[in-house]
Amino acid sequence: MAHISRGLSAWKASLNRGLLPDDEAIQQLKSSGEGFTVGHSVEDLAWPAEPLRTTLLRGLAKLGVSRFAQKYPAVKEALLRSVLELTCTFHKRLAGIEEEEEQPEVDAQGNKFESIAELIAQEKAARAARRGGGEPQVQEEESVPKAAPAKLSPILAALPPEKLLAVELVKALYFQWREPMEALTKAGRAFEGLEALLGGSGFELQGNIWRRQGWSQLDELRRKLEDLKELRDLVRSLGRGGGWGPLRRAPVQLLDMNGRAGLLRTVLEAQETRGLTRSDDISRLLPAEAAMLARGRLVRQSKLLFYAKMAEKGLQTYERDGWGEFPTNINPERREIRPTADRGPILLCVDTSGSMRGPRETVAKALALECMRAAKEQERDCFMFGFAGPAEVREVELGVDMPSLLRLLDFLEALFNGGSDFNEPLRRCLNRLTDAKWANSDILLVSDGELRQPGPEIMQKLSGAKEKMGLRVHGLIIGSPEKKRADPAVLRALCTNYLPNGKVEQCMSEFEGWASVQADSRLAFDWDDAAGNSKRRLAGLAHEKQRREQAKLQRLQSKAKPGSMAAAQGGMAQYMAASKKKH
Repeated sequence: MAHISRGLSAWKASLNRGLLPDDEAIQQLKSSGEGFTVGHSVEDLAWPAEPLRTTLLRGLAKLGVSRFAQKYPAVKEALLRSVLELTCTFHKRLAGIEEEEEQPEVDAQGNKFESIAELIAQEKAARAARRGGGEPQVQEEESVPKAAPAKLSPILAALPPEKLLAVELVKALYFQWREPMEALTKAGRAFEGLEALLGGSGFELQGNIWRRQGWSQLDELRRKLEDLKELRDLVRSLGRGGGWGPLRRAPVQLLDMNGRAGLLRTVLEAQETRGLTRSDDISRLLPAEAAMLARGRLVRQSKLLFYAKMAEKGLQTYERDGWGEFPTNINPERREIRPTADRGPILLCVDTSGSMRGPRETVAKALALECMRAAKEQERDCFMFGFAGPAEVREVELGVDMPSLLRLLDFLEALFNGGSDFNEPLRRCLNRLTDAKWANSDILLVSDGELRQPGPEIMQKLSGAKEKMGLRVHGLIIGSPEKKRADPAVLRALCTNYLPNGKVEQCMSEFEGWASVQADSRLAFDWDDAAGNSKRRLAGLAHEKQRREQAKLQRLQSKAKPGSMAAAQGGMAQYMAASKKKH
């Protein structure tokens, strides 16, 4: 038992360093003076015994699990548990000891409880019955003869029995850990620090979570985001935390008289001494310069030199400045240490209608991934609404835990389909603003522009939130490579924000990075679908034009006199008839 305890300590210490406990790693532990290695040789610390040890180390080295064990304690504990179970199974099978079957428990009345294996078998039978539409044919399945075991290769057949058993067990362990390691590799490239995503209940190998297709899409979108710089800059610009707050690394703010209130470093606010500079400010003179001025009472040349340097603003002085409030604009490409308030949460509304399929869908999903990454990096909250038809609104809270990651995988695996009704997601966003947690949020709308004007009640609430709460609505139009899209007048109206100084700000941008999206042949644009979408867009433009003409007619009717009403209607009818002929 002491030998096993020392061996486990060597495994744990090696994994903490990102190494597997081979002879070289154990020698490093001895050189570093680990307590459990004192008085013991490398052979004493080698565990488990051969031939299992060499085979196990080779299998784990092929998995590359040691780097995850070093970074994530949950993975390390799960790996040590798997190694212990494998070692126990190896020695039991060598000794010819059969695995103990679970015996059903019996209560005082003699009733037997069903075992876990029986419950699992019943659940599998029920699922098979639901899939097949009837009772499972257990007798027929039992009567089917079992397949003959696969023949061993000549190399394996020549191995001793204990070596062959070790290869068999390590191979099973390898396939058990392969999919979780691949999924963790992809998630690790997309997110920095997976401790919170792994959860506090430990690392589980079982289940279908590691076999989901969303992991591949997550890694694919991560590669796309490396080329889509405009999406990263858009997410960084969200939030209203440009005011006073603790010092932190934040985007640089530049003076912009048409921008929002922010903080700039200025000499008008003498809040701190940062260093030395040259100026003509006598109140901040260095002692050497003050001594030169005092010496000028006796030596005329010293006095002349002092005033010459003062005229040239070349006196050595202390640099004192501070932060003052000015209208600014954020430059997300550069960062500095500055007072920064909390950026505020992000409310993301993504159009998941059928017109968003293809590369538009890829861009929308990449934006959702970037919002989750930014929320984790900047310690912000993020909530996403995926909307299609009136009753098709999917709510996804993009946090920094495993349930949030699973919800993101659901969204990545989903197929965009349905209509475009914007009333319900916008209403839910406005309702969420009443919660103190989300009161400082910004709204980001992502669509291809095929949106109808929300109802008057929703627009009134939105205007009130912009005026009273300082809400900002950002918009991203995802058109198509051939630039055929609907008129974004609705999205432009929603993204028009009014600053406290009375100026108007439009936070709307159009996606232009199609070269990065179309570089992958798997994401090639569906040109047949584009033709269908173009027809729908042209029909939407015609419908919008007709609606405007009707509104113009109503305005003319309200202003016209009773005698000239018929003339106005006749003129408008001729205009509409001529417009239809053109189309």
